[in-house]
Amino acid sequence: MNSRDNQRRKVIVSAVMAAAGIVVVAGLFLLQDLPRPLWLWGALTGVFVVLELSSVEVNDRALISSSNMVAFAAAVIFGPASAVLAAAVMASLAAVHPSDLRQRRWQQPLVNFGQIVISTAMGMAVLTPFLPDGAVSPADLGPIAVGGALAATVHAFVNFRLVSLLVRLLYPDRPLLPWSKVALSQAGLISLGALGTLLGAAYVVVGAVVLPLMIVVFAVGHVGFSSYSRLRRAHEATVAGLVKALEAIDPFSKGHTERVAHFARITGEALGFDAERLEALRWAALIHDVGKLAVPSELLQARGELDQEDQERMVRHMKTVEGVLGRVDFLKPMVAIVDQLHDASSGRSGIEARILAAADAFDALTSARSYRSAITQRAAFAALRRRSETFGAEVVEGLIGAIEERGETYGSPEEDTSQEVARLVKERAIRA
Repeated sequence: MNSRDNQRRKVIVSAVMAAAGIVVVAGLFLLQDLPRPLWLWGALTGVFVVLELSSVEVNDRALISSSNMVAFAAAVIFGPASAVLAAAVMASLAAVHPSDLRQRRWQQPLVNFGQIVISTAMGMAVLTPFLPDGAVSPADLGPIAVGGALAATVHAFVNFRLVSLLVRLLYPDRPLLPWSKVALSQAGLISLGALGTLLGAAYVVVGAVVLPLMIVVFAVGHVGFSSYSRLRRAHEATVAGLVKALEAIDPFSKGHTERVAHFARITGEALGFDAERLEALRWAALIHDVGKLAVPSELLQARGELDQEDQERMVRHMKTVEGVLGRVDFLKPMVAIVDQLHDASSGRSGIEARILAAADAFDALTSARSYRSAITQRAAFAALRRRSETFGAEVVEGLIGAIEERGETYGSPEEDTSQEVARLVKERAIRA
């Protein structure tokens, strides 16, 4: 898709989402009463906006916050006659992020406005039938909690589906990593939504004295998401640091790990891996050569292909580093895949290791090495197919099909029929 078509699509999607949001809000003003007292709605709205603007990244460009807890509390406090309007308008005021103003983006706030209004209104519409018309009694707490859980589930589901759809529509050419642990984050949002309804009920029963406690609980919810986000960033920084250290001692590895991670990911997608397996596979690809940090320079920088003895020495050195990394909890699943990679030639490895081995082999063949030039993509495909028994036919065809489907091209641009290529294909000699 060219840039003009892409821009036209963004304009259309932005206009449609903004119009949908406006229609929903206008309809709510006609159907529901204004929330009273306005000062309380304003105070809760301020907390909501602060939490929403403090959203943290828990996945590839996927943000999350505990602001839904405030919206659900407000819905209970203002009752069924104002619940949907109070929460939807509250949410709409957080559509504009400071980064939108700094980068002069007008389409993103319009899309956010429609998405957040629709998902909030649908969630609160589910909650409203569970809310009492008058004062809240202890007998009402059970139905309110059940309604809050159901409404939060609807809100989280609709919001996630809308975000996923909009990302695909607005950024069709942007490589987005699959969102892992979606179920866990959605469960967290549902729990916070249900808790928000109980906090709202407590306010109605006890009065404004519980407002400070409510704000503390809102903040604790944010701290939980923030802590997870910081931990995830620390993990990614650790892996990135290991990759940089490897690139510093082995120039030929520069860019290699990222390409192998890309090939492994698209192969896993072709084979139907879920987001969790794809993420573990990507991280395993990023660290699959880190063991070379312990390999002597005379082996690492050898000008020719290594003989069997030297290859075994290299693997022993690499396993030393991998053994150390395997003691780090978050790296254990990835190191287990990498450990199997060393035995991929036996054909006994798990599918993740075979995917990683095939991706590593393809990049090795289509990249220049100290002892040979890159070969063509067609020749590399032929070499992989000759090793189908080792990598698995489904893995080889998954990798080749994924590359061809995306129209990607790697390796030498010239058809090379040299003896070197013929030997590589015939002997199936593949070395990373």
